Amino acid sequence: MALKKLLQQIVLILFLSLIIGLGINFSLIKKYLQGDFQFGFISLEKYDSITFITLGEAEGLFSEGEALFIDSRPKEAFQTGHILGAVNLPVEEYKEEKALDLIFLPPEGTVVIYCDGNECNSSLELAKVLHQKGLIDIKIFFGGWIEWMREELPVSSENDPQ
Repeated sequence: MALKKLLQQIVLILFLSLIIGLGINFSLIKKYLQGDFQFGFISLEKYDSITFITLGEAEGLFSEGEALFIDSRPKEAFQTGHILGAVNLPVEEYKEEKALDLIFLPPEGTVVIYCDGNECNSSLELAKVLHQKGLIDIKIFFGGWIEWMREELPVSSENDPQ
């Protein structure tokens, strides 16, 4: 009889744990089912030219002038403000590889792609497209615009006087 009661308690604890886990992660589960994480994952074997970098590494590449910074956010966000010298390739416009044929990007150069921050996947989406276009040194600055601004690093906007 004690064994039966113990098994019932174990099942009850497991059931309650499942319900609590689903409740806490409901918004993530909902986003996953809606396809929001479709581009949020990357196979390092398939995309071997893509690496993730920190703010310090991005700042180093920026200060040495060794990389082209690409802002994958929408044009309106880019015009409001962006990393100094960055070019805007809104991922929505360039999801199709054919659209990128209109833009010259040197395949051997280093590119650093960023978007709003670590909850934004447009930089990852664009990196995958650029990888398929043949770029061999793609870095994703996952901290993105938010982290760059927080550290008060050099920025610009379309409205800046030239």
